[in-house]
Amino acid sequence: MTSMQVIGTGFGRTGTTSMKLALEELGFNPCHHMDETSNHPDRNRHFRAILEDVENEEAIKAIFEGFEATVDEPGNLFYQTFMKLNPNAKVILTVRDSAESWATSARNTIFNCNNTSGLIPSHIKRLLYVLFKPPQIQLVHKIMADKKFHGVDPNDPKTDLARMYTDWNNRVIETVPAEQLLIFNVKEGWKPLCDFLGVPVPDTPFPRVNSTANFKEMMGVRIKKRMGDFLLKCLLVVAIGSGAVVMLTHFG
Repeated sequence: MTSMQVIGTGFGRTGTTSMKLALEELGFNPCHHMDETSNHPDRNRHFRAILEDVENEEAIKAIFEGFEATVDEPGNLFYQTFMKLNPNAKVILTVRDSAESWATSARNTIFNCNNTSGLIPSHIKRLLYVLFKPPQIQLVHKIMADKKFHGVDPNDPKTDLARMYTDWNNRVIETVPAEQLLIFNVKEGWKPLCDFLGVPVPDTPFPRVNSTANFKEMMGVRIKKRMGDFLLKCLLVVAIGSGAVVMLTHFG
């Protein structure tokens, strides 16, 4: 058994940030989200262990220790393990209005390397991804591309994201008992979610956050900070190297 009571199986960009806030308001607190992955670089070793063995239950439990719910990547990838460890957990598949609308949103945000539009060549986008995307996020994307999940790289421009989304959702629907699964669009609001979880409907509005515009603004701030840190490290390396050359020249 684990403390995981609610298992979110939907991909990012299906309202998962809103779902995280909603579940925590309903008492399933804390709820794991991809942002939590970025906050815990100390758990990278467990992700590396999962790259070696995607069924490594000890590594999965270590990553999600203390969480009562999970949404978004990487938690959705391990839904079957969570169900095995806690057979009574509820499973929620968050969806968009269509596979195409999801693919457009994902291509413009979380899987930007997949976006072939614009002026930046794909190989430059890939370089920027390697330089500025946190290592733990890159690890999650590698796990997503593992054959045990759906076997494609979501950041590869050749990947059909709409097909990836459809195939994943179909897999969830086929592998989770119908009475244990809620297929949910956050536009539906509190009632179907609360009915499924067996909790009262709050008298507050359902959370609505993290639109594409919000995401891009947030990521712009993060990327600028990472670029600043990267440039500072480069300057330090140059300064130390220059200092070493001066000292060697002077005392040589």
